[in-house]
Amino acid sequence: MAEIKYVDLTVDNLFDFCSVLDAVGVESVLGAFDKAEIAALQKAGKDAKGIGIAVAMKISGIVIKNLSKARDEIYSFFANCMVWDNGSKVTVDDLRKLKIGQFVKLIKEFFAKEDLADFFKEVAEYADSEQSDLKN
Repeated sequence: MAEIKYVDLTVDNLFDFCSVLDAVGVESVLGAFDKAEIAALQKAGKDAKGIGIAVAMKISGIVIKNLSKARDEIYSFFANCMVWDNGSKVTVDDLRKLKIGQFVKLIKEFFAKEDLADFFKEVAEYADSEQSDLKN
């Protein structure tokens, strides 16, 4: 059976993810960057990468809880981040036909990607050092 794999994420993927965030509700995602929680993770000995992973996992839960609100945006976003193991593009229709467990596994795998954790690490560091109110 053919396998789906993720491609390296690009800035285009980041912009596509903004559509998902808009559909899910940006405010709920911004809550994942709570300064007090980031400080607690730092105090507990988590490095920036560990904090990025923790934030990514928190955001994955938010996305999963809001699948119905952002169905089309999530399909489009993930299709643009994936290829089949033979190199051909994954389509939205391919994703629609996946079994539920396969799809949830793909979401979990996505949020565990190292380049995504690196991105959230940078955002978390920025939130910790630059912003007093993320809603602004």
